[in-house]
Amino acid sequence: MRPRNPESHTKLVHVLDRIYETPERVYYYRPGHSRHEHRSRKQQQQSASNGQRSGGGGEAGGAAASSKAATESAAMKALFYLLLFLAEVLLFGTITLLIYWIFNYQGGVAWANDIKKQFNLHYILMTGGFIFLNGHAMLVYRSFTCCKKIYNKLLHTIFFVLSISAITIGIVSAFMAHNSKADPKHFYSLHSWIGLGTMGLFALQFIVGFVSFLVLLCCDKATVTYRQRLVPIHTNFGLIIFSMAAATCVTGLMQTAKGRFNGANGAPKYEDLPEEGIFVNTIAIAIIALTILLPLLVRNNLRGGQAVFSVN
Repeated sequence: MRPRNPESHTKLVHVLDRIYETPERVYYYRPGHSRHEHRSRKQQQQSASNGQRSGGGGEAGGAAASSKAATESAAMKALFYLLLFLAEVLLFGTITLLIYWIFNYQGGVAWANDIKKQFNLHYILMTGGFIFLNGHAMLVYRSFTCCKKIYNKLLHTIFFVLSISAITIGIVSAFMAHNSKADPKHFYSLHSWIGLGTMGLFALQFIVGFVSFLVLLCCDKATVTYRQRLVPIHTNFGLIIFSMAAATCVTGLMQTAKGRFNGANGAPKYEDLPEEGIFVNTIAIAIIALTILLPLLVRNNLRGGQAVFSVN
């Protein structure tokens, strides 16, 4: 039922817009378009309508609104690509610093017969799988917007498969290292508890995503509504898993720092802030920074959710 006067109509639309139920709200957040740009178009239409009544004034107002929209859109694009570049620097920087620390200070890696080096392999594989590969899997849809969607899906799946492979080998390496001890103990620390939960959710996410977004493409028309509704759930679940993975890696790094930088057998003391300690702390901070950056990038202009900022 339409309101009786324009003022009440404006208020009604404003309220409905806030709860995301009006066509105007979907229109503002249509994928590939900017909310600011759509609002400017609306203002431009109003200015043009006023111009028909008052002469040439509407054309000038429309041109000004269009110019402002273009400026805002360019600024949003620049901000988005700046944050995307920063995320890539952190992803590559995290794994590079970790590998450098392992090989330059901790003696490298081994598959068997050396507990310390086996744990070193565990650190690289788990961080590489949970953070580096998983992070890139999440950024595929925002990094390659010019590609066909099916190509993005395949690349997303490849990153996921590589991530699961690295995590699986990494956890086997840790088991073997623990079993090499005289009195092996498993899953007693907070790090291991968070890690187990993360791996379980990670496996569930992969299975549901693979079946829903690849296998069900064989029944495209029959399952399109289900897949559309699953997209925001899949996305948010992925962000939750990444945050848990980050917590797993950070607690593991701190556990390692406390165990290895204890001053015994010539090892440095962690409280003295040795060079190795700075490396470990920097890696942990980079991982935490990624848990802030990735939601900004992944949820940007997400269908069905409010964008932090909009990019065409």
